[in-house]
Amino acid sequence: MKFMVTGTRYALATVAALGLSTAVALAQGFDWKKHDGQTINLLLNNHPWSQAMKDMAAEFTAKTGIRTRIEIFNEEQFRARLTTIMQAKSADIDVFMSLKVREGETFDRAGWYADLTPLLRDAGATAPDFNFEDFGKALRDAETVNGKLVGLPINLEGPLFYWRKDIFAKCNVAEPMTLEEVPAAAAKLKACDANQQVWAARGIRGAINYAMSAFVYNLGGDFKTPDGKPGMCQPATVKGVEMYANLLKDYGPPGAANHTFTQVIELLGQGRLAMTHESSNEFANIMKFPGRAQDLGVKVLPKGGATGVSKPVVIGWGLSVSANSAKKPAAWNFLQWATSAEVQTKLVNAGVAPPRTSVFNGPEFKKWTGELPIRQAWADALVEISKTGTGVYQTPTSRIIEAREIIGGAVQKIFLGQASAQEALCAIDADLAKLQ
Repeated sequence: MKFMVTGTRYALATVAALGLSTAVALAQGFDWKKHDGQTINLLLNNHPWSQAMKDMAAEFTAKTGIRTRIEIFNEEQFRARLTTIMQAKSADIDVFMSLKVREGETFDRAGWYADLTPLLRDAGATAPDFNFEDFGKALRDAETVNGKLVGLPINLEGPLFYWRKDIFAKCNVAEPMTLEEVPAAAAKLKACDANQQVWAARGIRGAINYAMSAFVYNLGGDFKTPDGKPGMCQPATVKGVEMYANLLKDYGPPGAANHTFTQVIELLGQGRLAMTHESSNEFANIMKFPGRAQDLGVKVLPKGGATGVSKPVVIGWGLSVSANSAKKPAAWNFLQWATSAEVQTKLVNAGVAPPRTSVFNGPEFKKWTGELPIRQAWADALVEISKTGTGVYQTPTSRIIEAREIIGGAVQKIFLGQASAQEALCAIDADLAKLQ
């Protein structure tokens, strides 16, 4: 990583020394048409960023002459198709979305990522105004696996606490200021209106950890013991998981074990839900529903009242190039364009949180957030999770997907009434310890 940063700093210093006009000339002199006539194939997860890219792809073609074929699938189908293509070592996909905190080590060991370091360092392949360091350090680091740059960040996100201010006011229930006040608020809301859907959250096994982990951390728990072993049986960890599971069991919708963000956001958007803990990334989709911009509140999940801890989850999707692609330079052109300050500025209006510091602090984003109080609250929450959040939401292992499946399965047993929290969580530490 050090040599990449050094190379970028050298380029930036050179541009600064030459002066602004020369820098502009250098940028204009970059040959964006170098791969004119090629076609690249993109496989994307269903996501506000992906939908925006589909609408903007013609702009990329106009700039570069490179055509794009874009496939977008819901997450489970996306992952299944990506796995099939990559295991076959097919060149059918050139660019794909990847969540490195989830699968980075696994994909790297499988040899699925192209190393982008040589392309970043190549003055003929990388525009001089690209400015790699404009991405936050944590995001750059997240896209670096085993010393190789394997992607570029496309967004910043994490789960946030959404609540209906009007329903809380109608029932004379105070906004929860600590995590312990959330179940108490749920009980009061249910007592106020038995027909009101109080709570919903992710209940499908592989997706649970993302929304649940801050419950564990804020109540003083952790996924590992002090000596680095799986720690789901620790009392504070059990307490955090139990709170999440009990909210689903006591106040969640029917069929919660099959729910992920799509069902939760639909309930929230339709006005059928009083509160949830769901992705900041779905903010734009929520705001499309009438009335939600006026009646919703959004913030980071309340801190633990007894612990004072606020430790949210923060992640960012990245865009990677397939190691099997025969068109890596053209694919790299797309990555540069899609993550440029110009394109990210346009994505602001789609509610995509920009990973570039210059855009997040820029006038366009500030203007957009200033137009509605809830937008500003959302942006403030993103700043907070970027400073205090963690990308670790499973026990120590490189087999992250398997670990989250095991933990999610235990949580399901709790809210389905098949085991107590103590029984379900203490039973899985031995299985988690087998994952290397």
